[in-house]
Amino acid sequence: MGKYFTINELCHSATAKARNIPNVAGETETANLHLLIDKVLDPVREIHGSPILVNSGFRCRQLNTLIKGAKNSQHITGEAADITTGSQEENKALFDKIRESNIPFDQLIDESDYSWIHISYSNRHRRQILHL
Repeated sequence: MGKYFTINELCHSATAKARNIPNVAGETETANLHLLIDKVLDPVREIHGSPILVNSGFRCRQLNTLIKGAKNSQHITGEAADITTGSQEENKALFDKIRESNIPFDQLIDESDYSWIHISYSNRHRRQILHL
């Protein structure tokens, strides 16, 4: 368990619950979620200085297909989370703080004009920044 985030929080999905889809991370995915929390999400929370909400973390393949996620989504492997501060303005400010930090993210994506931020962690450490 991380300082601010839990595996249960990162596996929660209202869509999965409503559709009776068991969105349960396996051993490898759980290990990846721990790394995501320790290396990226907890440090992001620290630089933000106040709570951050996880819109989407781990997604089993069935859930990812249902919501039309990318076939190779890092959410499937437990390497990604979509986060928000609650406002586009604050999301943009947080995005800029993350980009300027030394947090070892793999991808940092501004989704829909900062409606939320996609952030991932993997051993690739690409520090890839995208605006979708």
